[in-house]
Amino acid sequence: MKENKKNIDKTIRIFLILTIVAAVCLIGGIPLIIFGATKSLWPLLVLGIVYVVFGFYGTPILWTNYWSLKTQKRVIEAVMEEHLTSVTEIASQLQMRENTVREFIRKSIGNKYIIGYIYDGVTLTPNEKQAPKKKIVRSACPNCGGRLEPTETGYECPYCGSKFEKE
Repeated sequence: MKENKKNIDKTIRIFLILTIVAAVCLIGGIPLIIFGATKSLWPLLVLGIVYVVFGFYGTPILWTNYWSLKTQKRVIEAVMEEHLTSVTEIASQLQMRENTVREFIRKSIGNKYIIGYIYDGVTLTPNEKQAPKKKIVRSACPNCGGRLEPTETGYECPYCGSKFEKE
């Protein structure tokens, strides 16, 4: 669970950094345009235009994604820490619409921020199933190193006579 929380926190941090960079590009691009145009330095002019366009369009999009991730993190916390399992409970607790909660849960499961639950569109139920256990078949006797031969109940070493049950 802590690893999943670290993953969402890392994603949120990345979006915050990108958002700040986009805002700085918007502000820093304007002097580059002015300086590039007045001194006839076309590379600075082009760079300033690129910065302003990136900042102008990127900043609101990145801020929107940042706050969406913060809200998604809150839904994840409601599930993993507060143990709320129905969409209605989560929506009521967080004062959100049920459709929004459903979408955040789907995204969280898809990004593996929420694991260990089965989601049917209405409720999350803990996944009680375990991974299939591998069947270990011994090929060498642990006592003498001889090759084991299968029997009805397990394995037998023809050299030292040791018997082993199937695992």
